[in-house]
Order: sequence, then structure tokens, then C-alpha cells
Amino acid sequence: MTDILYVARAMDWLIHHAKRVARITAGVVVVIAGIIMAIPGVPGPGLLVIFIGLSILAVDFVWAHRLKTKIQEKTKNVVNKMRGKKQP
Repeated sequence: MTDILYVARAMDWLIHHAKRVARITAGVVVVIAGIIMAIPGVPGPGLLVIFIGLSILAVDFVWAHRLKTKIQEKTKNVVNKMRGKKQP
């Protein structure tokens, strides 16, 4: 019985880390694609794709979460400024 529990825990660990590796890989690929799209002359919504990639990476990395939050705040300030709203 303990062998079955050991195997189940090992499989859970393996699945968890495989998902994490896949998520980090996907986030990095999306950020790189966004950087490529942000180059002038290359079609595509580069900044939006970079933001989506950071959102994927923010699940696993604090630095990505902080950067994503900073970008959200700056974007909100720019939009409010363009709309003529006062800054809080």
C-alpha cells in the first residue's frame, strides 16, 4: 500500500513540474514573439502580446507580476491622461 502512495506522490510531483515547465516555456515564447512584433515593420500587436506573456510568467515569477502591474498602472495613467481625467 505504501508503494502505491509513493508512486502517486511521485506522479503528482512530476505532473506539477511538467506543467510548470510548459507554462514557463509558453510564457517565454509569447514574450519573445511580442518583442519581435514590437519591431517597426513587423505586423502584429507586439505590446499586447508581451503583456500576455508576462501574465503567463506572473504565475511562477514575482518579477513578472511586478512588471505586469507596473505596465498596467502606466497604461491606466496614460489612458486617463488622454481622456482628460484627473490622476488619483
